[in-house]
Amino acid sequence: MNFIDTSVQKYFSLARTAGLTEYMYIISNIFDVSFYSFIVFICITALVYLFRGVRYAILFFLTIVSTGVLVYLFKIFFNIARPTDGVFVAFGQSFPSYHATMATVFFVILMYIFDNYFSSFLRVIFNIICLTLVFTVSFSRIYLGVHWLSDVLFGMILGVFIVYFSVWVFRKSTASL
Repeated sequence: MNFIDTSVQKYFSLARTAGLTEYMYIISNIFDVSFYSFIVFICITALVYLFRGVRYAILFFLTIVSTGVLVYLFKIFFNIARPTDGVFVAFGQSFPSYHATMATVFFVILMYIFDNYFSSFLRVIFNIICLTLVFTVSFSRIYLGVHWLSDVLFGMILGVFIVYFSVWVFRKSTASL
């Protein structure tokens, strides 16, 4: 995987443009650990509560929080350095990508929560938007040179696994109610 990681990294370091770099930077900042993202997280949790109820709000909240903790622990355990030719300096270790994992969990859990809320046409549109944002946020981390391709791919896979596990636990716990 190292050869593929370095080849992809070299390609994007040569292919960057000013406009696309600015766009990718903005997209990437959506899932930064910041006061702004904390406020957005609380607002989305409140919206989930208003539209889907307390059970789904708790599912959303606990899944996102546990993902942040799990990714942090993975980063400590694997201790893999970031690429050195990034557009900006990112702190911490590289593997797995926090942004890719969090974007995957955030949008895929929303797809689950609102699956039977929208009509079929709106559900398709909502899911397309969610999946597009997952891939865009994840791609932005590679494009900006702050993650290896393997960091992002594992982060996305980890995110899907976390959502699957969270939904499994959610269904088991609500089946008895």
